[in-house]
Amino acid sequence: MGATAFILVGNRPYLTPGLPNPGYLLLLYENNMPAWELIPLYPELEKDLGKRSVIWIPSIENMLEDALLMVGIYVTKDPELIKMAEKVFGRNFKAERIEIGGNPEVEKLREIARRNLQRYDIGLLIIPLKDSTIIRQLEYLKRYGRLWYSIHIRNEKLSSQLEDWSED
Repeated sequence: MGATAFILVGNRPYLTPGLPNPGYLLLLYENNMPAWELIPLYPELEKDLGKRSVIWIPSIENMLEDALLMVGIYVTKDPELIKMAEKVFGRNFKAERIEIGGNPEVEKLREIARRNLQRYDIGLLIIPLKDSTIIRQLEYLKRYGRLWYSIHIRNEKLSSQLEDWSED
């Protein structure tokens, strides 16, 4: 299976429709081992990230929240999340590939992300395909308070105004 979900990360919309300043794309691959890949969309952001992309092997149960951790650490660069990531992963959190596995310390990172991500001017456009594991995890977004997101699922509309999608 190829990519089963896409998350576009930009700014929170205010006066205009759409997602302002999209800068990062998260792709979820669900093969024999799931992986999130965070890709900067502009050369300046790639330089800021220090690499072409970052790959995390998420926990199955918290796949969506692990993507939000990536946003908090690499996009918003939340100081509290970075400090805790250094404790949990060591300097390895700056590596190109990290395996979350069953690390119980990661839950502390998720708690910080739930509290802190809503403070940032970020917006998420979440597009899970029908077979994606994260469809069953979308309710976890309620834990993030005022974090702005828009979810688009084919043939369903959750905060979507797309009328031109047709069934295949």
